Amino acid sequence: MPNYILNEIRQLATLLNIQGVFPTEKSKTASKPIKNDDCQLYCGDNLILLYQLLDTYESKIDLCYIDPPYNTKNKFIYNDSRTSKKTSCFGTHSSWMEFMLPRLILAKQLLKDIGIIAVSIDDYEQPYLRILLDNIFGEENFIGNLVVSRSKNGKGGKKNIAVNHEYVILYGKTNSANISGHLDDTSTYTKEDQHGIYKIDGLFRKKGDASKKEDRPNMYYPLYYDQNGAVYTEQQNHHCKIALPVDSHGIDRRWLWGKDKASKDSWKLFASENGTIYVKNYYSHNKKIKIRSLWDDNRYLTERATKEIKTIFGEKIFETPKPLGLLEDLIYSLSEKDSLIIDFFAGTGTTAHATNNLNQLDNGHRKTILIEQNEKISNEHLAKKMGFNYIADITKKRLSYIKSINPTFSYSIIEQ
Repeated sequence: MPNYILNEIRQLATLLNIQGVFPTEKSKTASKPIKNDDCQLYCGDNLILLYQLLDTYESKIDLCYIDPPYNTKNKFIYNDSRTSKKTSCFGTHSSWMEFMLPRLILAKQLLKDIGIIAVSIDDYEQPYLRILLDNIFGEENFIGNLVVSRSKNGKGGKKNIAVNHEYVILYGKTNSANISGHLDDTSTYTKEDQHGIYKIDGLFRKKGDASKKEDRPNMYYPLYYDQNGAVYTEQQNHHCKIALPVDSHGIDRRWLWGKDKASKDSWKLFASENGTIYVKNYYSHNKKIKIRSLWDDNRYLTERATKEIKTIFGEKIFETPKPLGLLEDLIYSLSEKDSLIIDFFAGTGTTAHATNNLNQLDNGHRKTILIEQNEKISNEHLAKKMGFNYIADITKKRLSYIKSINPTFSYSIIEQ
């Protein structure tokens, strides 16, 4: 492993008073460039494989999405119990942090400077994940914390609270990282004129700092509006009413534009019946908007993910699948049509499936790299009884399913 990465792991492990786990150099097969497939699935230890992938993909990944173990202590198909016996300021969470630390550092090295990492997590490890990400990516590169509704009724694990949500935490590798945005919902555009469909969502009267008449006197002037909501800077007829930028407390404010611009672009303004002036927000094809911190859509529900898994595999053979809708919207919002995406906790392969769906929808050329462990499935687990021997076998099955519904989809499988 390059010394600069080893040094970063050591320094952060010492700073955080956790041990840190160091990759050991093994076979270099993973570093060989693979043909230009839509998806590459690497089967094996993700720590070793991430290290090996540096040879080919360092600073080349646009988006890293991961859904790591939440440390719930439940008996899942994978190990979800990492409880530290050590006494430290992080209590029993240290072992989980030791597990995540080197993987997150390697993920950072794989990202482009404009790259973004998105990590799904719940309340239990969320504070400790933030500590790791703050130290690895830098507090200044924290983009946001998305709250995702996963259940309408909530899970009953808490004594007094039924938990409805999880999180997706976003960081950029540098401050050059940029979110492309979420696809706008056309159903919110309920009005139409000769220029197109539009909605009313912004006051033309200035609010906040420098919003008073005396701040910009030239932006205080009368507007005139008719019964249809049309706005003018000059009186058109005796039926038009007058509107001034006065707030509900009677304070003289100002408009957003000067009179010349308002006269030229008055078609972009709309007046309500009581004379409140708004700026029209017109819809355009594939328009993207700033993403919101609260994600509440039925497509994100756990029960939706369960139905999708049963459709593909016949039974719920994986306890914690992510729904396609959530991954589709995350990938669309956080990357571009030609992005390279990595998921090193691939699970059932939802990231590859969502990427394929988006590519078909918008003629994109996104590609994915998946990593899933070749860990044996216990004889008691449903997946074993259905013929799956290793966890990665489930991911392989999902890729085969994608191929069956989209014959143009291509993928490679690389065994460690």
